[in-house]
Amino acid sequence: MNLRAFIVPDKRLLYLTSHRLQAFSWKAGVLARDGAFETGEPGVAGFARYVAGSPASLYYLVADLVDEDFVQENLPYVHGRDRRALIARKLAQRYRDTSLALTLTLGTRQAARREERVLFSSFTNTQQFQPWLEALKSSEARLVGVYSLALIAPLLARRINVVAPRFVLMSHQESGLRQSYVEDGQIRFSRLGRAESADPRAAAEACAAESARIQQYLINLRVLPRESGPLDIVVLAPAEQRRFYEAACGSNPRLHFHLVDLEAACRSAGLKSAPEGLLCERLFLHVLAETQPRRQFAGDALRRHYHAWLARLALLSGGAAVCALCLLLSGLKLLDAASVRVELASDKVQEARGAQQYAGLQARFPKTPLSREDLKQTVQAFNAMLRQTVLPGPFLAEIGTALATVPQIDLDRLDWEITGNPRSRGATDVSKPEGRRGAPAAEAAKPAPSRLFEVAEISARITGVQGGDYRAMKAIVSQFVDSLRQRPGLEVIGTQMPFDFLADKSVAGDVSEEERGEAPKFSVTVSRRIGS
Repeated sequence: MNLRAFIVPDKRLLYLTSHRLQAFSWKAGVLARDGAFETGEPGVAGFARYVAGSPASLYYLVADLVDEDFVQENLPYVHGRDRRALIARKLAQRYRDTSLALTLTLGTRQAARREERVLFSSFTNTQQFQPWLEALKSSEARLVGVYSLALIAPLLARRINVVAPRFVLMSHQESGLRQSYVEDGQIRFSRLGRAESADPRAAAEACAAESARIQQYLINLRVLPRESGPLDIVVLAPAEQRRFYEAACGSNPRLHFHLVDLEAACRSAGLKSAPEGLLCERLFLHVLAETQPRRQFAGDALRRHYHAWLARLALLSGGAAVCALCLLLSGLKLLDAASVRVELASDKVQEARGAQQYAGLQARFPKTPLSREDLKQTVQAFNAMLRQTVLPGPFLAEIGTALATVPQIDLDRLDWEITGNPRSRGATDVSKPEGRRGAPAAEAAKPAPSRLFEVAEISARITGVQGGDYRAMKAIVSQFVDSLRQRPGLEVIGTQMPFDFLADKSVAGDVSEEERGEAPKFSVTVSRRIGS
């Protein structure tokens, strides 16, 4: 598929009259005739071959026929689905065949109720379109729309700078004299009259006569107000025939004629060249190719392939936009990566420069008898020793506070040490059951070597209690142990009760007075984790 031809296809303009169809190609203001096809089977067959040779082009069908109807109605002001249903019903009532019909809104009017002014237009004889439309459909040609010269007339008037609010545009074509009444920039009525184009004088006189007739006709239809004043008549006249039009078209209180040079109008509209023998239709075709009207007669069924092309074009445009966005983001990422590489190279240069400076400073250091690794290990060992050095003062203060709460206890001895396994001393915890006294020390959990503990073994005597009063002894020792446990960080890991000491002595039938009066002894082992 030729991508450029798909995105920017050629424009083919089909000009249909009552006896033949002419095909033109248009590009950049140049109008060229491709062929003429007479009405009948041979002409239609030739046109089908012409369309089959260029199905990718865009086709604009312009009809210049007598069978074109215009009627205005005032409808109740509704919108949405109700408006569409009302307009469809009005079209069906007005025309037998609505395949080539359209509606143009002319604004609203406020009377007893708000109403919408709608112009209904249609070709009353659609049979003359069918052979040409079937040929386009069979070749799957992209039909943009079906137009009439009346729909193009307001656009053409703007291109030649007609500023009158109401005017009639008079133009000679192959099919006759076209008279289009335009009001407020919208077509209101159009008719095709007979004119002898071969005789310039007769054509000018016909233009003047038809102008008077159409004014009276518009007044009778109440399209043109009777008190509106003189009607402006804009006449497209060839330059070589201007003298005939000036003689025939004289202004009067009812009509004001404005003669426009056809060749000058073509140049002003941007038409560069056109085939010989064409009259005003060349200007209409050029304006249509450059400024496509929004409204046209063909329905969606006739424009199906054109809509499919628009959808594919939208998808292609969207894909191209996404691709362009991805390329833009990729370019930004590449720029970021390039800037990162530049910064990385700069950082490497600075790192190399710093390493070189450090090596130079290190070379000027005084020589040491030891290597740097040995010094590093020594410093680390010294720092570890500093971290592990603990004074017993705070620990002994906590124990002294606990002793002060039990005045019946006299301290005999206190052994303090730092160890990684505080339970290595084989002591018995008063909180353990009696059956656990003989449990081997190997069952105790072994802490990690990096955890150090302060351990103190407290040996003391109980005063003011008789040697045989075991219950009182146990109560005093338990009070002391509870006081130790209430101190933050202290843990009692073993106790030895007074009667455990007495059990080590031999019991005889008579006990001396000295042994009977001795104060009971006990011991408590307490620990605290260093750094807690």
